[in-house]
Amino acid sequence: MASRPDMSEYRAKAEDALRLSRATGTRRVVSNRGPDHARAVTDVLVSNAVASLSFLCRGFSADVFDASRIEEFLAKPGARLHVLLDGEIGPGTALAELSEYAAGEDPRLQVRRLSHPSPIHFGIADGRDTRIETDVTSRKATVVFGDAAFATAAAQRFKMMWDAARKVALAELTPA
Repeated sequence: MASRPDMSEYRAKAEDALRLSRATGTRRVVSNRGPDHARAVTDVLVSNAVASLSFLCRGFSADVFDASRIEEFLAKPGARLHVLLDGEIGPGTALAELSEYAAGEDPRLQVRRLSHPSPIHFGIADGRDTRIETDVTSRKATVVFGDAAFATAAAQRFKMMWDAARKVALAELTPA
């Protein structure tokens, strides 16, 4: 298995953009391409989220989503994660490690599946930070920190798609 490239410089750039957006109250934009950039910036979104995360993605790949960081997020009081899939849950999913959070009457993790692939993928953190992937093959994306209006528009699209999607059963989160 190939080792991951060092993304510390890119991650620092994304963290700086997030901090500047908070300190100045202005939007900051960072671009990314490929799974390593996607993972680094997704880690920044997850690590800094307080209450809510929503992701539209193919299969919640462990190449992009770090289950241990997401568990840290889900351990926060009142934290909620909504995952909308447009593909199958395969052996490389991070969802298998998170399935305990999908159990119970009021699960912290809820997962649904679309009946068709989406031409874009995106993630929203706390209604203010958004990563929008306009090329789902190369994972080319733009991350917008500190733009509540942009995040609200993404959240409205997410809700519309969420409402039309099928609920994924707990047993489906751990593929054989």
